Amino acid sequence: MDSRNENDTTGSLKGGDTALSEAETLVSEAETKTLVRAVPGARPDTLQSNTGVAAEALAPTLAHESSSEPKVVDASPVSFDASRRYDDRKLLGAGGMGEVRLCADAFVGRDVAMKIMRKGPGSTGSARARFLREARVQGQLEHPSIVPVYDIGREPNGNAFFTMKRVKGHTFEEIIVGLREEVSQITEKYSRRKLLSALSQVCLALELSHRRGVVHRDLKPANIMLGDYGEVYVLDWGVAKILGEADLSLNEADAAEAAVDQTAVGSLVGTPGYMAPEQAMGDIDAIGPASDVYSLGVILFELLTLQPLITGRTVQDLLVQTMRGVDSSPQSRAPELDIAPELDAICVRACAVAWEDRYASARELHDAIEAVLDGEQDAEKREQLSQQHVDRAHEILGAELVPEDAQARAMQELTRAIALNPGNRDALRVLTEWVTSSTRELPPEAEAALKEVEGKDRARSAKRMGYGFLSWFLLSPLFLWLGVRSWGCALATEAAVLLVAGYGIWMGKTGRAGPEYMRWGIALTFVVVGTASFMLGPLILTPAIAGTAAAALVINIRANTLTRRYILISALTSVFFPLGLQLSGLMPASYAVENGQIVLMPVAMNLPPTGALIFLSAATVLQLILTVLLIGGGVDQLVRAERKNFGQAWRLKRLLPQ
Repeated sequence: MDSRNENDTTGSLKGGDTALSEAETLVSEAETKTLVRAVPGARPDTLQSNTGVAAEALAPTLAHESSSEPKVVDASPVSFDASRRYDDRKLLGAGGMGEVRLCADAFVGRDVAMKIMRKGPGSTGSARARFLREARVQGQLEHPSIVPVYDIGREPNGNAFFTMKRVKGHTFEEIIVGLREEVSQITEKYSRRKLLSALSQVCLALELSHRRGVVHRDLKPANIMLGDYGEVYVLDWGVAKILGEADLSLNEADAAEAAVDQTAVGSLVGTPGYMAPEQAMGDIDAIGPASDVYSLGVILFELLTLQPLITGRTVQDLLVQTMRGVDSSPQSRAPELDIAPELDAICVRACAVAWEDRYASARELHDAIEAVLDGEQDAEKREQLSQQHVDRAHEILGAELVPEDAQARAMQELTRAIALNPGNRDALRVLTEWVTSSTRELPPEAEAALKEVEGKDRARSAKRMGYGFLSWFLLSPLFLWLGVRSWGCALATEAAVLLVAGYGIWMGKTGRAGPEYMRWGIALTFVVVGTASFMLGPLILTPAIAGTAAAALVINIRANTLTRRYILISALTSVFFPLGLQLSGLMPASYAVENGQIVLMPVAMNLPPTGALIFLSAATVLQLILTVLLIGGGVDQLVRAERKNFGQAWRLKRLLPQ
């Protein structure tokens, strides 16, 4: 029957009593937390926290769990003396209507929880009917997640009682507090997946009760327990609503005798902060399965964020927020907890203010949670496989010497790990370190690729230097204008320039810029530099040209140590070999020292006063231009390579964790 068409005109009364849940949580929660009085004159100014379990209070529970062992089964014959069936052991909890005691069932040989209705205020009339109603409702909902009722009876003194299974474990309330306070025994035992799976079982238990026409109306973390051996229990059916029936109400005599934790006509039934908006508004006719779905959504929110959805200091604050609605997105409240978008969407829908916007049934909510769990199970398998690949990569890279083929295998393991689990931080960290770290020794394949790039750069540089040498002919008209003194030396210089320029251009166009070709190019370059001594001697202009050529070669061909030595020796030879020839008399001297002055005597050209200054100025300008162009071109290549490498490393660091 649709719960929104019920004819429920009376207030709701809670029949459950307190049940302590340290090592043994029982059927009921304190009614003072689950009933909101609406009697005129009542002013609940403040509200105790619904999660008032201190982290340190979990210690006795954990100690009990670690030491508790199942009792050995006793199959010995027993006496069926009804008067001695239940042996009272100890008090487990007490409430306004009665108390719960631990008893030994002599017939079956097991411990049971006995809920006893005490004599006194609220123990007559409808109160007794509500007490027995709770037992019958709970007893008829046969589901593994609903505590079974074993027996209903009356004590010799007339007190009504019913017995039920004694359950042990932790309530969601205790677990949430333990997780929030990072109690190690709790965090190690209760994963998010385990809690979601338990809540999924609760949904099925509620689906059964809804199909049987029963709405729980007081679902909250304190009323859901995880047993020591995987059991999941929905506790406290004392305020359950039977669809299509009016709630039991207090008669006048009972109302006068009612305890403080009982309610009267018009009371709101449920726990503020967990009850559905229609419960908070007191709309009894609107209370139905969707009301329990809302409460389940609130519990799911708290399991994910470890904080309550509805917060406030007073009952009124909680009720107003519930009716108005709050942001029920766990991702918004706790973005640091890495909550799956699917779970976020489930919470938002289940906690909708309007009942028609929620899941149509508890089973739909169960199916939605299970769909996420199925995906997480696949994700867990992928994570396990991913970590196996990372472990193998660590094993390979952990060796003192790692051959190139082993490094390749390690990188393959890491890439497989990342393919299985893109969020594997261990794999990403190792891969990042390997990719972005610098190394002096390159693998043979990388070395070959680098040589290919360097060869292309050298070919371009040789071509550029070839055209640079051709610029020498810009000075030829000036050379002729000054006057040629030795045509042999002049023609030798021109021929050397043409030869080295043509060789450089040939290297650039053919791409033949290997070491054997570069050595010939370097030698020809400094032959040309040496012929410059025919103009102003080996000590004027020639050293500057040699230095420019040496710097350009070192940068443009990325000369290694051995090649740099070869360039240096060639540069020195281009200066001092002609000087040695002149000092030995094999060539005419270019300098004479007279009266403390050096007299310049060019071999190949004349130097009239004005022409000499013009020639020196033009040669200086040309040399500076060539220096900037030749060396600048090499620097441009290095800068481009550096920026490319830096850009690649920067992008990798953005793709991979720091």
